Amino acid sequence: MLTLSCVPSEDTDSQSVTDRGSIIDVRTAQEYAQGHLDTATNIPYTEIGEKIAGHVSNKEEKITVYCRSGRRSAVAKQTLESLGYTNVVDGGAYATLKDQESGNE
Repeated sequence: MLTLSCVPSEDTDSQSVTDRGSIIDVRTAQEYAQGHLDTATNIPYTEIGEKIAGHVSNKEEKITVYCRSGRRSAVAKQTLESLGYTNVVDGGAYATLKDQESGNE
């Protein structure tokens, strides 16, 4: 059984949300509708493998993925890396990133 955990990287903590390249919210459409980062695109983690190329064609472009708690974003990061994306950051939890976006770190 594969166990994934999320420990936000120091890169994520030290940069503003706008410095994170393409921001992908990998939660469900319903969760996204309840609130998301202003610049985020919603691609549920179960669909990211099929849909990412329509949003990010350059596999070296920075992509930050996030979800509710960090588990789904870890899966999405692993999926993107298996597809050859080389600059993927696991942003972890939406609430943490939202606080950073608001300046409430």
